[in-house]
Amino acid sequence: MDYKAGFLVLVSLLIGSLAFPAPEDDLSKFFDHTDGNARIIGGSEAAAGSHPHMVALIAGIYGKMFICAGSLVTQRSVLTAAYCIQMIYSGGSIVPSARAAVGSNRWDSGTEYTSLGNLTHPDFNLWTGKNDITIVITSTNVAFNTLVQPVALTYDYIGGGVPAIVAGWDSTTPNSYEPSDILLEVSTTTIGSKECVARVLKAAIKLKNLVYVNPRNKVCTLNSSKSGINYGDSGSALLRADNGQQFGIVAWGFPGVADYPDVFVRISAYESWLKSVIV
Repeated sequence: MDYKAGFLVLVSLLIGSLAFPAPEDDLSKFFDHTDGNARIIGGSEAAAGSHPHMVALIAGIYGKMFICAGSLVTQRSVLTAAYCIQMIYSGGSIVPSARAAVGSNRWDSGTEYTSLGNLTHPDFNLWTGKNDITIVITSTNVAFNTLVQPVALTYDYIGGGVPAIVAGWDSTTPNSYEPSDILLEVSTTTIGSKECVARVLKAAIKLKNLVYVNPRNKVCTLNSSKSGINYGDSGSALLRADNGQQFGIVAWGFPGVADYPDVFVRISAYESWLKSVIV
């Protein structure tokens, strides 16, 4: 199979995922969840080695296609959004060309590890984005060094007003699908549950597509028109700025729209499940 054919196979997988009717609470308008994920807008270039937990999930046989980001939590486990796996999932398993790249700020030049499989939350719903969490298992142990290290997870319930950092291979403009070659990062702050619910409801009404945010399993940060999450990097880690612990996973949002929140999977809601599947 040549590169073009491989690319068409991946595109056909994506198109196939769009062939099903969406229920009333479809999240596709928020990041266009059906197209894959979210990227950071307006970020600054991350310093080399500043995010040693970052993983680029890629696919392709003769070429490389960026799928989304993830975070290394052990030598074998990569934490990411379940939606990412749908883009590289076929016939009941991850496609053989799927790899996890680590140790580089460039998504296309890290050390690559093939994937053995994935463990997705059993109640994940593709269309609503509920329980959007999965663990990708690498075939062999990832070698740790100064540029490759696992991130510590915190299962504390994080409220509003907590400074945070997100890194990803984002596009630099809203509504762009082209990943950045270099890892970018953006600083943000969490908002309280009531504020998040109110702001999401306001945005959903404006976009004429109602969606409910459950603060028990989602945490929000406040987006601006110049910085925040955009298309393409679902799976990136939301970190506490003070200690680097991960407490969220990029889920969805309103790219390039000021005063609307970015929404993340709340890791504390999945403590029992994560501890049962991380290897």
